[in-house]
Amino acid sequence: MATERLEQLLAQLQQEVEGLGASEVGEKARLDALIAEIELTLAQDNLDAQATILEGLRMKVTEFEVEHPTATGIAQRLMQTLSDMGI
Repeated sequence: MATERLEQLLAQLQQEVEGLGASEVGEKARLDALIAEIELTLAQDNLDAQATILEGLRMKVTEFEVEHPTATGIAQRLMQTLSDMGI
């Protein structure tokens, strides 16, 4: 159940990233890299790596809070889901 929720949130975050404007290419690239890193880390099933990615996600959320509230909300739900999974 939590994994399914995590996949839904990642898909929502990807949709938000795709909706970023042309002037936000740098931000889009950073978020794309973060999404890829999350997916790779979760596939590895390594709790230490997963904890590290969660911390990275928290930092990114802080950076995007004001400019991208929808993406921030999704990222916060993603962090909560990871936390609920024990990561």
